[in-house]
Amino acid sequence: QKIIFMRIVKMSLLALTAAVCTVSTWAQSAEEVVKKHLESIGGEKNWKALESIKMTGSMSVQGMEIPLDISAINKKGWRMDMKVMDMNNYQIVTDKGGWVYFPIQQQTAPEPMPEEMVKTLQKQLDIQGALVDYKAKGNKLEVVGKEELDGVAVVKLKMTSSDGSEQFMYFDAKTFYLLRESSSVSTEQGPQELVTNFSNYKALPGGLVMAMTIDSPQGPITFSSIEVNPKLDEALFAPSN
Repeated sequence: QKIIFMRIVKMSLLALTAAVCTVSTWAQSAEEVVKKHLESIGGEKNWKALESIKMTGSMSVQGMEIPLDISAINKKGWRMDMKVMDMNNYQIVTDKGGWVYFPIQQQTAPEPMPEEMVKTLQKQLDIQGALVDYKAKGNKLEVVGKEELDGVAVVKLKMTSSDGSEQFMYFDAKTFYLLRESSSVSTEQGPQELVTNFSNYKALPGGLVMAMTIDSPQGPITFSSIEVNPKLDEALFAPSN
């Protein structure tokens, strides 16, 4: 009986130790999670040095592969060009406004974006990301807990932006790569959850690591190349036919 009792005690201690280790592993502050995430994608110093970017790839929409280019200058301008049926369509957002030109939809001239859309898309002007200097940007983070995402253990963070909008981020608990972002938006049909998944991370010049595949609400996007700090003319962000 004494031997049985000692075995039970030993097993209980092992279980308790495992539980404590699990808690200590997951009881990380939001600041620690962000630090590990930034380290995993090249380091905060390298991301602060990112002033421009050019991304080339394609988007899959209803069985069609649409070539696209995304060009951006940090906090100044963002542009996405899409080639559809030999016609160039684009969206432009700057710190002053936004425009859409979709000849595929019979547009004959660029048109201003709705104000709410401009406000939403202007967040993309910060190409260094909301987590770099997140406190200075007025973003608040809190750890929600741990979950499983497609069989992968993840740390879930909630970010409340300076404008009050909320977003959830899911980080791989081992690599600390960002695997998913989700947020809720208001539509005519009521609240709708927007989910974006990130995968296929690769090292780029300048020490940065980025996801080459983004499964967005508009459709899966695969990048064939990403240029870090290319020379871009700001005239690229002026709407024209």
